[in-house]
This record gives sequence, structure tokens and C-alpha cells, in this order.
Amino acid sequence: MGVRVKNLSFSYGDKEILKKIKVDIAKGKMTGILGPNGCGKSTFLKNILGYLNPNEGEIVFNGRDTKALDKKDRAKLVSLVPQKSNLMTNMSVKDFVLMGRLPHLKSSWAGYSFDDRQKVEENLKFLGLEKFSERVAISLSGGEFQRVLLARALTQDPEILLLDEPTSALDLNHAVELLNKVKSLVIEKSLTGVAVLHDLNLAAMFCDEIIMMKDGEIKYQGTPIEVLTEENLQKVYNLKARVIRDESGVPYIIPLV
Repeated sequence: MGVRVKNLSFSYGDKEILKKIKVDIAKGKMTGILGPNGCGKSTFLKNILGYLNPNEGEIVFNGRDTKALDKKDRAKLVSLVPQKSNLMTNMSVKDFVLMGRLPHLKSSWAGYSFDDRQKVEENLKFLGLEKFSERVAISLSGGEFQRVLLARALTQDPEILLLDEPTSALDLNHAVELLNKVKSLVIEKSLTGVAVLHDLNLAAMFCDEIIMMKDGEIKYQGTPIEVLTEENLQKVYNLKARVIRDESGVPYIIPLV
């Protein structure tokens, strides 16, 4: 099923940010959330995650109403790869990724199990991070640390994987590598993948579905071919662009200066 959002509204004080959003986000697919700065993309993601509580509306995970979930149960279902982390300690990469198992501990007094540590090793290996396992996490480069954030999120064993501008600090090579890993996991493990992205061409390459937002509302939803049109880009971004397609039909956006 994935994520079902029904009439979701959210405000910061008197400022309305999200306006009765209604959308289904499919399981086993990568969905990109696009739109200009300040349109409500990250706020939408934070409502799904539970960092923010909506003024009204419902969010359902694979048939389960999130209002009935406590924080620990919610953390077992959904994880986040943020744009950056406020980590300031000398924690090693291995210990930082191990934090992803916290929702699965039987109690606050219980230690990590062999299986918990095994999951860490598997995810570090999958993302090519095993050589950094004993390094201080904050000593890594931006691209390396972004993979560490992904490893921690995967170690939670989520059904829903959220990514908030995961490629904003990465060069193109690392951005493609990261999204390729995420897309393969979404397919292999039948996850619900949701990524807030600014790069329209990366979204076209890796997303099965696109949600395009403006002013706290969903303006368009569909495949990259359906959503990333010259007319829609003009209406949502006020961007004049040419849209071309490669041999497989993937659209590419060329801004017109």
C-alpha cells in the first residue's frame, strides 16, 4: 500500500503551510517531491515522519493510522536521511550507524544484540563504508557522511524511507551513486521511497512518480513524463525550459536563459 495522506493541513502559527493535501504514495516505488523553495516540501516530509503534528488530516502507513502509533513503533516503520546532521561528538561511523537500532531495543537497559551489529556491518559493506567503520564520523567528507546517514536509516529496517534533499551537498557523481543505491533498495526490499529533490533531472532519472508542489498544495502528480512538461515548469517554477527525452523516454530539462 505505502503511505496514504488524507486532507493534511499544517500551519506555523497563523501561516498556513500545507493545505488539505490528499495523496497516495506507492510501495515499491521511488517518489520524488519537487517544487520551489518554501512550497512546503520539507514540512510535508516532517509531518509524515512525525516530527511535526498536522492541524488536521490523516497519515496511514501500510494500512496503519499513525495516530495509533507511539514514537518507538513509528520509528520502526519510517526512517529519514536528512540533508545534514548536527552530530558534534567523536562517535565512530560504526557506533553512529548502530543508533539506527535504537527503536528495536527491548528496553532502555538492553544492549545491542549480535543481530543488531550484523545489520550494521551489512549496511556499511553495501554502501562501501566498511573501511571507515572506526573513523570519527564527522571527519568524513560530505559525500561519505551522506552515505553514513543512509546506512543509519537502513539499519532501522524501515518500511518507509524518507530523504530530505539528500544530494544537495554532493557532486554529480556521488549524487547519482547515492540515488542509484536507494532506488535499488526500494525495489529489492519493496520499500516506500520518498525523496525531496531540487535537481529535476535527477528526479526524472530515478523517480517512478513525481509529486510537484506549489504554495502548500499538490499541483501535479504522475510519472516524470507526465509531470515534467514545459507547461508545468512554467506554472510551478516560472521557468522557461525545453524538455527533451532520451532513447528510453526519460525527460531532461534544459533551462532557457
